[in-house]
Amino acid sequence: MALKIYVMKFHQAHFGNGYLNSSIAHFTASRLFSALCLEAIKNNCLDEFIAEANQPDFVLSDAFPFIERPYLPKPVSYPNFDFAFESLDDNIQKQKLADSLYAVPLDEYHNFLQGTADMERFARSQANFSKTVEITKKGEDPYEVAVTYFKGSLYVIAKQSQIVDQLMTSLQYSGLGGKRSSGYGSFELRIGNLPSDLADCLCQENDERSEYVLLTTSFPRKEELDQVLPYAKYEIYKESGFAYSETEQELLRKQDFYKFKAGSIFKRAYHGYIADVRPDGFDHPVYNFAKGLFYKIGG
Repeated sequence: MALKIYVMKFHQAHFGNGYLNSSIAHFTASRLFSALCLEAIKNNCLDEFIAEANQPDFVLSDAFPFIERPYLPKPVSYPNFDFAFESLDDNIQKQKLADSLYAVPLDEYHNFLQGTADMERFARSQANFSKTVEITKKGEDPYEVAVTYFKGSLYVIAKQSQIVDQLMTSLQYSGLGGKRSSGYGSFELRIGNLPSDLADCLCQENDERSEYVLLTTSFPRKEELDQVLPYAKYEIYKESGFAYSETEQELLRKQDFYKFKAGSIFKRAYHGYIADVRPDGFDHPVYNFAKGLFYKIGG
């Protein structure tokens, strides 16, 4: 796979998680994919982009922090602490800190898995990565909107192609997330090579001796599900929301889609698919990206 890292330096953004007065400091691959589809419509190349995305080797990760180095999602069920009696209180505190994390630096991932990393330092770094504040919008009908300010960047991994580069470059000016008309969500884009220690462990294939950390909130195809569930350690993420159609002239609720959250652990990797979650009677597809990308650990 010809994979690249797409580093996005946001200044302020609204990445909602269900409410206008809340915002988080990251986003899933499906949110980015939806934004790229809208950008492709504006550039009159949607069919070309969907054809590229449906290629077996096309992948796209969730967004993770990039603070001088890439971070990876905190793996479910890790780290492995040695809960010896004499250090029980200390390890319980470490476990609480570990549970509060969203992501872990790539170059310290092995130490985190083994439970030997400095959890307090990781927690401080995460707290300093971004700050979310609530802003009151005044007017005839005032409301509050949460805005996240970033001290670092976010990055995604994707299969590079001319159309992906074109759409990502265009998207940096259009913006990503909510309240873009208020100036939120624009970013500065840098496209680069993956660090070798990251590139060497990315895969869609299987090695029976390994475990796999999911990097894309996604879901396997029906024929893959029974193969990946044994020994899996996962969290479930619900995606829902509304879709707009010019022919309907109203917002209609998309089909709910339950997926495995990034950071879930599997003994087998899967390919996944691009789902159509359009509302009943909708006149065009509403795409939800659910193809998997994995980081191999062990083996």
